Amino acid sequence: MDPALLDALPHAVQAALARQGATPERIAALVDDRPGDVVMLAGSYATGEANPTSDLDILVLMPGPGARGVPGTTNHPSIFGDSFDGMAGDLMVNIEYVSEEAIAQVQQAVRPATGDGPPDLANLQGLELRLVQRVSTGWPLSNAGRLDEIKKGIDADAVRASAAALSFVDTMSLLADTTVLGSPARELMCRGAAEALLTSGLNAFGRITYGTKHLLSRSAAAARLPGAPALFAQCDKVLFADRLPQEEALPWLLDLTEELFRAFADERCAPGIQALLEPFRPQWAWSGRTF
Repeated sequence: MDPALLDALPHAVQAALARQGATPERIAALVDDRPGDVVMLAGSYATGEANPTSDLDILVLMPGPGARGVPGTTNHPSIFGDSFDGMAGDLMVNIEYVSEEAIAQVQQAVRPATGDGPPDLANLQGLELRLVQRVSTGWPLSNAGRLDEIKKGIDADAVRASAAALSFVDTMSLLADTTVLGSPARELMCRGAAEALLTSGLNAFGRITYGTKHLLSRSAAAARLPGAPALFAQCDKVLFADRLPQEEALPWLLDLTEELFRAFADERCAPGIQALLEPFRPQWAWSGRTF
């Protein structure tokens, strides 16, 4: 990577790095990149969502698989590759090494179905969603032209649609669980349903979202959209719906899910979410709602 490219980062990012003694040279010393690699700033520093406790995320896309890493850093391997933690001054830096082929594999999972049947709903999990999110929002630190080419080959809307639909299915499944389970399992399922509902809405109307870290901040941003579904403006109450009596929480959350399902037809949403959900609609007859 080119340390000088760190000097081109937004001033707020540069200031945050400087406060923690994370100089471009210290960061670059943690990265084991080779000719042909694409190195990028990723994660919350790239999206402008970093807070004082955020790690700095560096993603290295490799032309092919291979072992990487700098001595003195700690590895957390995954099915996609190696992910090392190291310190640049007082800042924890995570450097992830992933083959470009992994991106193609994720895109293959969300490819349009062939034939006359309903589209397939890809079972994308956190690692896969994170990879697409990081590449599509990454800030180049080397080989910027190649990164632009890779980004053009990513159908982020298809990934968002799959993530939104899968989280919606999870929402309805967990809400169904609340009708048959006793306390405290019922409240736990209610909280999970609420988080899944917000995650579904955010993937539909915003950026790729996985986990709970940015649910509140992104919901606040989505709530400012004209005519946005009510769940965003009520995200504080939604996330703690498990504190409400079941006879109040269940119908209220079902109201929000029904509204969100209709909103999936909004042109601002990732396209095709309702079609992905079509095969699941008979399973939701228990709710008495129209989906």
